[in-house]
Amino acid sequence: MFCEKCGYDIRIGDFPFCKGSPTDHGNSRFGIIGDDIPGGLDVKHGVCWPDGTPRRFYSKSEIRKAAYVAGLTMADETPKPNQQIVEQRERDRERKR
Repeated sequence: MFCEKCGYDIRIGDFPFCKGSPTDHGNSRFGIIGDDIPGGLDVKHGVCWPDGTPRRFYSKSEIRKAAYVAGLTMADETPKPNQQIVEQRERDRERKR
């Protein structure tokens, strides 16, 4: 049997089924979406640098960590509150009372 996209001869027991390059099969190989961001992504809001300049990230997990430290959540993920920020907000509420 041959892969129609890259021409690789697929044999029984081959994993992950085809040895063709990811570019032969589209953006993601076999439906797996990687963590990396080729070339990086400049983020202008929320997790930018303290002086307001855009911050460049090269992986989604890197953005997720920066968002957690800032007390934010990426897209539609379930929030996991940063305990330090929760405690700071509680102290601020107590001072206002």
